[in-house]
Amino acid sequence: MAIKSSTFGRVELSGKDAARFVQHINEDKPNPLALAALARGRAISEKINKGEAFKLKRNA
Repeated sequence: MAIKSSTFGRVELSGKDAARFVQHINEDKPNPLALAALARGRAISEKINKGEAFKLKRNA
């Protein structure tokens, strides 16, 4: 696999890995759990920006 990164640098993909990454970004469907988490985070962010109170739910 051709991935190059460091703590202070970027990640570089080349060859087949780069082609697969581009294909993944363009064609694969987003994870529904990630979309739900993003929606919850955006709602909290809006409340914070408006100065409103919010409560985090604990999943246990």
